[in-house]
Amino acid sequence: MKYILLSALILVFAGFTLGQLNMQQLGHLSYSDELSDVWGYVDSEGNEYALVGTFSGLSIVDVTNPAIPVEVFFGPGAGSIWRDIKTWGDFAYVSNEANGGVYIVDLSPLPGPVTTTTSFTGLNYSFSSAHNLYIDETGKLYIFGADNGSGGAIICDLTQDPMSPVELGRFDNFYLHDGMARGDTLWGAAIYQGVLAAIDVSEPSSPQIMGSVNTPGNFSHNAWVSDDGSHVFTTDEVSSGYIGAYDVTDLSNIIETDRVQTAPGTGVIPHNTHVINDYLVTSYYTEGITIHDALFPDNIIEVGHFDTSPNYAGIGYNGSWGAYPFLPSGNILASDMEEGLYILQPSYIRAVHITGTVTDSITDDPLFNVQYEVIGTEISGQTAFDGTFSFGTLESGTYDMQFIKDGYETKTIHDVEFLNGQLTNLEVKMSLPSITGTENPVTAEILSLFPNPFQGQLNIQYNFNRPVGAAASIEVFDLTGSRVYKSSLIGQNGTLAIGNELQQGIYFVKISDGNTMIETRRVIKK
Repeated sequence: MKYILLSALILVFAGFTLGQLNMQQLGHLSYSDELSDVWGYVDSEGNEYALVGTFSGLSIVDVTNPAIPVEVFFGPGAGSIWRDIKTWGDFAYVSNEANGGVYIVDLSPLPGPVTTTTSFTGLNYSFSSAHNLYIDETGKLYIFGADNGSGGAIICDLTQDPMSPVELGRFDNFYLHDGMARGDTLWGAAIYQGVLAAIDVSEPSSPQIMGSVNTPGNFSHNAWVSDDGSHVFTTDEVSSGYIGAYDVTDLSNIIETDRVQTAPGTGVIPHNTHVINDYLVTSYYTEGITIHDALFPDNIIEVGHFDTSPNYAGIGYNGSWGAYPFLPSGNILASDMEEGLYILQPSYIRAVHITGTVTDSITDDPLFNVQYEVIGTEISGQTAFDGTFSFGTLESGTYDMQFIKDGYETKTIHDVEFLNGQLTNLEVKMSLPSITGTENPVTAEILSLFPNPFQGQLNIQYNFNRPVGAAASIEVFDLTGSRVYKSSLIGQNGTLAIGNELQQGIYFVKISDGNTMIETRRVIKK
């Protein structure tokens, strides 16, 4: 279980008084149109621009001075609430879900007037609308969700003539809503299949699926690759959806390493996530923009937040559509459907990452449902089935941690260092109260177990001193709660031996008279 220490999150009261953490507003531009996605561009003089999708077309905004954003170009297009933009060199490529194909704009004249535009609708794979697109580092354009075939990905080359893409092939196994490519691998978000697909595009005329994995909400909206290529992060565009993290070092066995939500319990919907320097910058509809520290992809922690949508909350497709974090200035461009374009300044803070495993001090068996807390804070939680726990916070310092489980002595670990940007791993051993082992019965009113601890077999003596019911029994459970032995009892007293078939570990022996009396004892097999 993960927990972020909310009391340690210092809100910055600038722009908005609520919903702001480690991000501040530098500028804002309102639109009369509804906005969709946003991308960025830098001209030869170092001026920065926001490329903004609106319902009516493409808006190019000079954000070099973020306090005074100025629209310098508008290219009209078919009316569409879906408009996505990417760049290759000095050219912008814009998709929409109405008609007109991909709109291409020559940005090289900036900061002067933009004059040259064209449209691409395909030759071998003709189309008029497309949901999204991506351009990799080699100049391959991937057009997703076009009205051609299944709407997979039309693959084009831009290096010969950026204004006239050359079709290389098509992935058409199923519809792709979005995706990202690096090297010879296309990471496709197959929204209706609910999977992240790794696709070999080394031969664009014949793409092949190399591996896939279901995403948490089975509605895979977008995908982005980590800086080192070892992990892929996805979003599920559903209420209470997750940002998912996957280890993709073995495509035959893609492993989910973590899943996180912002504002759990509110039903808010994530949209698109991007990776920069092991941070995830995500447009999160009614919650605005979030930043997560993904330095440790199995322990992702939210470290930044800006609510661009104060008039909406919770479930709904309102608010922040897109976020672009790759400008040289470090500023984030955020497009809010109703509120317009925001220019935000982030403070990228590394979280404190704490993980660990709690085990029995004698058997090394993992202990689940151990309650833990960081003394003096609001951080608390419990261990998972395998005895592990993890959490994060922004608050560094030195803390004591306490671990509590029924039947065990409370364990306190002193002076645990919480260090920003570092992972602290704790190995916690919990001990049983002292147990005296003996080869002779230990007198008890109902139940005697000996020897304890035992190696071969365990002797069980019982004496109810009263008649027993039809359901009278002795049961033995392991640490997972699974029953490993059961025997019905006929008389009110007797003796039996068990244990040869049991593995080393901790067990719980439960005796019932079949009526109201139940007693449980703990035993150890060495």
